[in-house]
Amino acid sequence: MVLEKGDLLKDYQRWLKSYFRNAKHREISKNSLIIYKRIFSKLEDYIKEQGDAEKLSEIDKEFILSFLEYLEEESKIDEFSTKTKTLYISVLKSFFIYISDNNDDFYTYEKEFKGIMPKKAHKKKKVSYLSEEDISKLLGYLHKNLNINKHYSYIHSLGIKLMLFSGLRVSEVLSLTLDNIQVSELKNSENEKDFYEIHLLDTKSKEEQVALIKINLIESEMAYFKDINRSNDEFIFKAKNSQKPINRSNFYVSVTGIMKKLKIRGKGLHIFRHTCAMQLFRKTGNLLVLKETLRHSDIKTTMIYAHAEKKDIAEAMR
Repeated sequence: MVLEKGDLLKDYQRWLKSYFRNAKHREISKNSLIIYKRIFSKLEDYIKEQGDAEKLSEIDKEFILSFLEYLEEESKIDEFSTKTKTLYISVLKSFFIYISDNNDDFYTYEKEFKGIMPKKAHKKKKVSYLSEEDISKLLGYLHKNLNINKHYSYIHSLGIKLMLFSGLRVSEVLSLTLDNIQVSELKNSENEKDFYEIHLLDTKSKEEQVALIKINLIESEMAYFKDINRSNDEFIFKAKNSQKPINRSNFYVSVTGIMKKLKIRGKGLHIFRHTCAMQLFRKTGNLLVLKETLRHSDIKTTMIYAHAEKKDIAEAMR
């Protein structure tokens, strides 16, 4: 492709269209694509506002740094953290390297990204998770509110439990249909089938995966959705009178509101998956079981949960 045809904004949009067409043939998850589009949308806004660069070839390191400063100033709700900055730079770099590799003029942007990536801190990653008291408080609230604002109470209850007891990611939860949740052939000591198998099609690895959850944990919720859904291939997590799954941001706001109401500390929906992992590891001490539960491809990822807290050490010493 020709690097430039003149107008910066039009050239940017032209290359972006090509970049996303190429991305369809790479293993990029839906969630990653949503993040990419959000970042590129902000860059488009910046291109419209700035007055330094008029052509694609005039985008340099100063332009990239100015864009990052623009984002930092614009960020009012969340702190523009090192992690966020690293993500933005990585996504921008992938786009501009794509242009470098595919333009007919052999123009390259590699030097523009040298030395601007934030240095990684060498401290151990701290995993946030809910305490036993928090879990008890949350489950009590969900059970009590099942018949208040009925439909959304069941949505919140089932969604939270699937993350908390199965370790599902929110994206996996919101894409579920009743067909995806089937009674497993696994049996307990009393020869009873006591688990659901959750068949996940839209996963991070792009491969079909299976998660488990005990039937008695979500019996009421499953009965409700089986009763209101006209067919088993409808999305479970949808608003009333809609066939589309509910928006991830709306679900986040609702669940965060519940947490604040209960005065439970902890940010983000991923805290439920972390809690599932920590609970399972503390009860079993088995990293391989934990790896398979979380469906990690590399056990090194699972290792972040393999640490003991003071109370664990004290209990062991007692």
